Amino acid sequence: MELNRILEPGLVRVCCAVVMMLVCTCTVTAVTCDAPPQNQLFTVQTGGCSQSPAVVPCTDHFLFTAQPSPAGDPATQYYLDFGDGTTPYYGFNDFASHTYDYPGTYLLKYRAGTACDRWISDNITLNVTAPPNYTPVLHGCTVIQPQAGFSGAPLAGIAPLTVQFTSTSTGANAYAWDFGDGTSSPAQNPRHTYMTSGLYSITLEARDICTNTVSTASMSHFVTVTVQSGTLAITTVPQTANVFVDNVFKGVTPLTLTDTASGYHILRITVPGYEDYITSATVEPSKTVLVQAVLRADGTNASATTAPAVPATTVLIRQNGSVAVTSVPNGAVVTLDDRYEGTTPVIITDVLPGNHEISLTYPGYASWNQSISVGSSQTTAVNTNLVVSTEPATGTGALTVITDPAGAQVSIDGTVKGVSPATIPGLSPGTHTLLLKLDDYYDLSTTANVSAGQNQNYTTALRKAFRPPDVEIILAGLVILIVIGAGLYRLMRKDEI
Repeated sequence: MELNRILEPGLVRVCCAVVMMLVCTCTVTAVTCDAPPQNQLFTVQTGGCSQSPAVVPCTDHFLFTAQPSPAGDPATQYYLDFGDGTTPYYGFNDFASHTYDYPGTYLLKYRAGTACDRWISDNITLNVTAPPNYTPVLHGCTVIQPQAGFSGAPLAGIAPLTVQFTSTSTGANAYAWDFGDGTSSPAQNPRHTYMTSGLYSITLEARDICTNTVSTASMSHFVTVTVQSGTLAITTVPQTANVFVDNVFKGVTPLTLTDTASGYHILRITVPGYEDYITSATVEPSKTVLVQAVLRADGTNASATTAPAVPATTVLIRQNGSVAVTSVPNGAVVTLDDRYEGTTPVIITDVLPGNHEISLTYPGYASWNQSISVGSSQTTAVNTNLVVSTEPATGTGALTVITDPAGAQVSIDGTVKGVSPATIPGLSPGTHTLLLKLDDYYDLSTTANVSAGQNQNYTTALRKAFRPPDVEIILAGLVILIVIGAGLYRLMRKDEI
């Protein structure tokens, strides 16, 4: 069951559960995404596993309510690890029941999260007392080797963008997602909404909670979020006036800008022999804003229809913007104004407002070049499909490394190049040393041949490093102690004889 946590931008519906046949009301409150719940209480029902005389198996009932965040975001999802190696509870109710089959001391870990996936966590110890004349039962965990993996859809769009993530992991019963925007989730298949533009890297930890064995999968720049846009239409008297939006030249009037990022913009309109005209406009998604300006040679400007004119002496504060670049295939080398900026997907930050030249190159594909405009405090999105080149293969080559599981550190000739799956361009033709490292797996060192103008693929499965479970280590220690004790006993008996 999935909760439609973001009903519409800025709103979330919080409904009470129907408990003991009492109907609660539903309210709608604004989402601020400021912080996790302020605190969480944990209550254990008396008379469950705490009954006297003790009985096992026994069932306990837990209540773990949470207070809203400081700005009022309520808790909408809950998590409880029962501490006995069984599948934890995840859901939208703040109560759960669980049956314990064996006496012991259990560490219960509980969490509460808001609709924005901001969580508070804590733990409590639960003692399940052994009944009178109880015969201990040896119980342990079956050794399982989890393999983490995941998918998501959609992986690109405008903010707010809701992505449905799906775990494709095997051998796991507990999960820990990192969405790349400072939020997380313990759900197996969470839905998450990205509120701001950017490229987001995703990490999933899949855990067999009984043996505490963990497998991790990561995908760099897995989700691309861009800003919504509207239309800015500008007319002037006289016509053919130069229009600058956030200090970036956009053309001459009459002018219609159909792909203007939503938000607040400063406009400057100039005509030789006339005073500069400065005003502001707020563009809303999928809407058109009309700006009509009359410029006068005597320097007295008429009011614009969008906002009061700002005096010409006002100093405009220029704030740098950014450029989000993606390509098909990934791994293209990006240069901005002839300066190397990394490989796609990449976000180029601290870019001066204005016009820039961007170039993408990839072995075996034709170079891609374009002029782009970057606005003040705005993110310009560049998305392109590279075309296979018909030119003879020359120069360097590339190597694409894919591992199972994903998330391995990739080093070429002793230099770290990224995390798998990864494409490493700009490699000289010949043999290169490839080293793959991933926690809980054996390092893999091999060689790979790279040809000029080609992208070589290297795919491999990593071998799990064997680590005996804690139960097996304890049992082995007990066996050793028994053998030593038996030997000492025989020696003592021999001395008495």
